[in-house]
Amino acid sequence: GPMSDHEHFQGAYAEGATPPWDIGRPQPVLVDAEERGWVRGAVLDAGCGTGEHALFFAAAGHDVVGVDVAPAAIARAAAKVAERSLSNPPRFVVADILTETQAFGDRTYDTVVDMGFFHTLDDEERSTWRSLLARLLAPGGGYVMVCFSELVPGSCGPRRISEADIRETFAASEGFAVTDLERTELRTHRDGAEAAVQAWLARIERV
Repeated sequence: GPMSDHEHFQGAYAEGATPPWDIGRPQPVLVDAEERGWVRGAVLDAGCGTGEHALFFAAAGHDVVGVDVAPAAIARAAAKVAERSLSNPPRFVVADILTETQAFGDRTYDTVVDMGFFHTLDDEERSTWRSLLARLLAPGGGYVMVCFSELVPGSCGPRRISEADIRETFAASEGFAVTDLERTELRTHRDGAEAAVQAWLARIERV
């Protein structure tokens, strides 16, 4: 249930621990997405963790709100804001994205960025998230999402996502079009070494 997820993510950041997906810099795949012009206007970073992507997009000139369920992650993100003198720092919010939308959802965004949130959702949560995206994204806005692919071995950790999973989730709604879907890599670290994990990069437009 949701509590166990919350405890998992809070525990992942507690006592100075750094989870495998937090590499201390933005994921190269999202740096590329910015350079390709996929990230426009006001940005919501869904499941922002310790804030590397929110900080990166803010430094690139975007108005950014980062949301994460783990208070320890948001505390670390806020500390990074204090260390970096950004003229337009991101705003960070502790909230459960699916149920506490009043914390960040009283407005629309031009881009929703998702580094590893979608692959934590079960089927029912996917449809909740799709409905929420329809409200959060301005018309013509885009959802830029990176998730584990079905090529990741084993079964522990996030769900493995196939191309069909992504296309079917958003085909179920007339409000979206999957405009780009590419195989890519997520960088992770464990025991001091970086490793690449097979992933998808999707750009989904709010029609």
